[in-house]
Amino acid sequence: METWKKISVLLCVFGVLKEFRPAEPYITKMLNNPPLNFTLEQISEDLYPVSIYTAMISLVLVFLLTDLLRYKPIIISGNICAIMVYFLLIVGRSIFLMQVLEVFYGLFMAAEVAYYTYIYAKVDKCHYQEVSGHTRSAYLVGRTVSGVVSQLYIFLRPTDYFTLNYFTLAGMILATIWAFFLPSVEHSVYFNRDVPASSSTDYLEDESNTPCTTVLNVKKSTFRKSISFLKNDFYYAVSNLYTLKWMFWLSLATGGYYQVLSYVQVLWEQILNDNNSTIVKSDTLNNFNGGVETLYTLLSAGSAYGCGIVTVKWSRYGEVALFLCSTVIAALLYIMSQTTEILFAFGLYILYAVIYNGMITIVNSEIAQNVNPDSHGLIFGFTTFLALVFQSILTIVVSSELLTINERMKFVIYSCYFAFLGLVFLIITVVKVLRSRLCSAVPTDSDI
Repeated sequence: METWKKISVLLCVFGVLKEFRPAEPYITKMLNNPPLNFTLEQISEDLYPVSIYTAMISLVLVFLLTDLLRYKPIIISGNICAIMVYFLLIVGRSIFLMQVLEVFYGLFMAAEVAYYTYIYAKVDKCHYQEVSGHTRSAYLVGRTVSGVVSQLYIFLRPTDYFTLNYFTLAGMILATIWAFFLPSVEHSVYFNRDVPASSSTDYLEDESNTPCTTVLNVKKSTFRKSISFLKNDFYYAVSNLYTLKWMFWLSLATGGYYQVLSYVQVLWEQILNDNNSTIVKSDTLNNFNGGVETLYTLLSAGSAYGCGIVTVKWSRYGEVALFLCSTVIAALLYIMSQTTEILFAFGLYILYAVIYNGMITIVNSEIAQNVNPDSHGLIFGFTTFLALVFQSILTIVVSSELLTINERMKFVIYSCYFAFLGLVFLIITVVKVLRSRLCSAVPTDSDI
């Protein structure tokens, strides 16, 4: 087997283990039921925001350290944070310990950038497309297996959510052990590039240089060059208005997606509470969180595959697609906020996830085709940071003590957020059409 394929297999196994977190589909139920017994208000306002803010604050530092330390240490550290998360879920009982848990979870989520960019530093550019597909498949397999296991267990023991933590902790320990077998990265994209031999002797021309000052000068020069590479790649991406348009949608839409993903289980619990029936709450169909995870993952995989092979001139129809996608998502979230039927809410969420994941495939592809191949990690890391900033702003708004907002109203706000995003691209579409017609109406020299 070729070396790049071996590396890809090792990383994919790690990806499957990393995504095996059967406790996640039932995390809100777990926190809301014995032995933890936190209220939905405490979960929504005192716990979940902590991980969101932590991930946003730490992401830039994590990205730079990922490149500087050559990926593998950050991958291992991230998984150690995940072990701490599920260990604290098992032994912790207080609000404070749960907030500490959320800090570790935010660090774990920020460290994901190391996993998704490791492969680009380890294999040749000619294999980027294949390995990107492999890592995406590993993510989907891990999420699917996680959803199936959690749902099967809840079918057998409908109210025993807490035991799922032990399964998840075992998965995180196995993933961490496996991470030690990943090959180390000799050269990363920015801070550990291959430097021509001549450049290492640039400072030796001055005979007054001592070995120590020479080494120091070389390190300073290398650092300056690394920062220069970062600046040049970033400027190249954002100076292209076509790329900037897709990056804008990616940042805002992903921020909204993360927010919905974080709080949708709280909405589901609110819907069940509004029904005010213990019979409804204990019904197996209403404990279908794991099945929802499995279905939306599989259908999203199909959506992503279909959008990846469809042939459309996105430079012409991209704004229309982004407008329609944002508007439909806004409508789905609004309907979800008003429904009293939990199964209908499940279906709306699955449809929402399928639409988002299909569109995100197109957006990622368009960005990747129009930036420097070496800067994929930088650009997607930057858009992820912006997404977390927008998510944090949404969290501040819906968690403000000045506003009394229930879970349903929060999803109305998320709906308005996507409606605003759709409006932006509707305006861009109208301006583009008007400009095109005006240009076609202006007579050329051949017409005169």
